[in-house]
Amino acid sequence: MALLQEETREETKEEAQQLSENQLSSEQEKEETQKPTASDGSTRTISGNDPFAAAEGVNKSNEEMLVEMAGYWEQDNMDAVDDLAHLAWFMKMSASIADEDTFYYYGERNDQGQPNGLGIACYAGNEYYYGQWVNGMREGDGEWVKYYIYYDDDIASDRAYQLHMYRGEWAADLPNGDGQEHYDLDMSQAADQGRYIQNVIGTFKDGLYSGEMYLTTLSWDGNQEEWNGLADEGVWNPYAAATNKREVPVCRDVDDDDNYLWIQTRSNKDRGIAELMP
Repeated sequence: MALLQEETREETKEEAQQLSENQLSSEQEKEETQKPTASDGSTRTISGNDPFAAAEGVNKSNEEMLVEMAGYWEQDNMDAVDDLAHLAWFMKMSASIADEDTFYYYGERNDQGQPNGLGIACYAGNEYYYGQWVNGMREGDGEWVKYYIYYDDDIASDRAYQLHMYRGEWAADLPNGDGQEHYDLDMSQAADQGRYIQNVIGTFKDGLYSGEMYLTTLSWDGNQEEWNGLADEGVWNPYAAATNKREVPVCRDVDDDDNYLWIQTRSNKDRGIAELMP
């Protein structure tokens, strides 16, 4: 990936349940933690910013914005990180990045100026990474987040998706090792009869599911289910022969051995965090 140069200043099932509980109460929490109206009449958000300010009216450099976000991330204050990512000037920073192989960065560097140590990056498409780097690549423990931001003229996207994240081990710029993938979902926007993957916990190889995996799904009617599966570099190991040539059972219900999660046979490849893979 190419680095846009700025100034050179230097999991478990319980976690999945906790993320789900956090999501269910997120709107209430944001309401409770919202700061009071400022003296100028504007509403201040969790991070203390005016959400109605135009990007052009906020005189902050990319570095200053990343420093602000990194401070909240270090405190594990993800409500504030989410708040910042939806501000007009943060979205403008992300939109200014020309391609997926380029990013803005703030943090520690090596002698060659490459990200090395702890740092934060902003990518195109409202994506961010905070964690460890080695010689310009994401490596060690880190967290990647993508925010789905919809506009009025977007009628094709599934608006149930609000946030996509991966937290865990990295190597060679990709999820490698133990980690957790998670989606924040707005089920009021869910497709009729839709079932959505909410959490995937296990071992990843180059962004692909690879090993014993634990999943949770959330359906349009609020029903949450837990599943176990075994994958090998992005290919699920079927629990039984497919009943037809089009579908195969890839995960088994934790509470019901006779209930399976099925996918199309032709789709049983490259299963993983698609938005992070080349």
